[in-house]
Amino acid sequence: MPVFPDSFPPDGSATDPQRSPEFRAGVLASQRGDRAAAWAAFTRAAGRFPMHGPIHANLGTLAGQLGHSTLATRCFRRALAADPGHAEVWSNFASQLRRAHRDEDAILALKRALSLVPKHANALSNLGAILFDAGQTARAEACFRQALTLAPTLHEAAKNLGFALLRRGDLRAGFGFYEHRHTVSPPPAPVLDTPAPRWRGGALNGVSLLAVAEQGEGDTIQFVRYAKLVERGGGTLTMLCSPAMKRLMTRADGVRHVVVDGDPIPRVDAWTPLLSLPHLLGTDRGSIPGGVPYLHPAPEDAATWRARLSGAAGLKAGLVWAGNPTFDGDRWRSPHFAAVAPLLTLPGVHMVLLQVGDGRRDLAGHVLPATVTDLGGTTRDFADTAAIMAGLDLVITSCTAPAHLAGALGRPVWIMLPFAADWRWMEGRSDSPWYPTARLFRQPTPGDWTSVVAAISAELQAVAAGRRPLDGLV
Repeated sequence: MPVFPDSFPPDGSATDPQRSPEFRAGVLASQRGDRAAAWAAFTRAAGRFPMHGPIHANLGTLAGQLGHSTLATRCFRRALAADPGHAEVWSNFASQLRRAHRDEDAILALKRALSLVPKHANALSNLGAILFDAGQTARAEACFRQALTLAPTLHEAAKNLGFALLRRGDLRAGFGFYEHRHTVSPPPAPVLDTPAPRWRGGALNGVSLLAVAEQGEGDTIQFVRYAKLVERGGGTLTMLCSPAMKRLMTRADGVRHVVVDGDPIPRVDAWTPLLSLPHLLGTDRGSIPGGVPYLHPAPEDAATWRARLSGAAGLKAGLVWAGNPTFDGDRWRSPHFAAVAPLLTLPGVHMVLLQVGDGRRDLAGHVLPATVTDLGGTTRDFADTAAIMAGLDLVITSCTAPAHLAGALGRPVWIMLPFAADWRWMEGRSDSPWYPTARLFRQPTPGDWTSVVAAISAELQAVAAGRRPLDGLV
């Protein structure tokens, strides 16, 4: 977080940098989210007080938020050269190093902060986040808990504690702490013709509820299953989602209406972020809404795609190798085409490429074997992908939306996971309580996609040769 003073006493503006008009203007602009104005004000402050560390630290934070990694690092180094004993600056520098994917350097910076102030809550929270990304869930949880003991209103630490608890399978407590994401970044209320409050839980009988999709498309697919619980409780659910999801969501169990931004929204009694439903409905591992499929392709679409693949011999397997590159964790979760290419030439397997988006760039310059059909460039939306999957024997995918889609459709799906996998896949499991038809293939060490693809290749050959049933879990 930026280095701000607690207050602005009226005297001393000529000699104290943090009481200067320029610094004050930078603080106020940062607090209202105007980064350009904040940058201009702190730059003026740096001109007046070139040796004041917190000014350069604030410039470093802003530069990092604006995506200027090299400039951010330079600003932080100036700040620390001026004041190497400022723990908050070391902690903020660590956040920038983490954004630049320099985790080892970030840990050193956090250790420096904690050597200066052993009970520095922000540094402990930041250290926990790095440990979590490295798969050290227990150590990360300890950091988050210690940070919250020192600073109970540190909502970023509470949100991240939620992730740690969810990863180790404590869903009830984890989803509770995960609600702190709304304090870190409050969700905008949907635009409704008739204002409605945000739903905070309680009886659903007779309640018309609007669920607002948030975050990734995979989250929408995973958590639309809660529409069935709303329906069983006597309520009705309208889904507000992205255009790419609209056709698919109209065939989701329990969903009464589907709208996208700009559509007229039916009158509702209340609204909720979609990912708040697991907490509001009291989910634990024993009460995950079961039953797949809960999404269904249109029969006529499934028949069309099945006919298109009717000439393909052997086991028909869909393949996806990359997610949305704008997601910060994509560098860990996406193996990319080169890593999965050995799967394209396995005997007895016809591979159907389902990759869409930026991941298709990986195909440039590659000549595909005759046993491969590329359909990823021909789909319009997730409903098309669902219809294709209905005619496949298996889907093999990285941790991205198609993994959830195959699972929600009840199709056999093998999911390639990084060493420190996303919370929803938990730890040490080769199966998933969210998707009973899923099988998880985890990296044995960070970055080792070769072992993952080799394991899938061996299993796929065994299935194609009839030595192992497709749904068999080891």
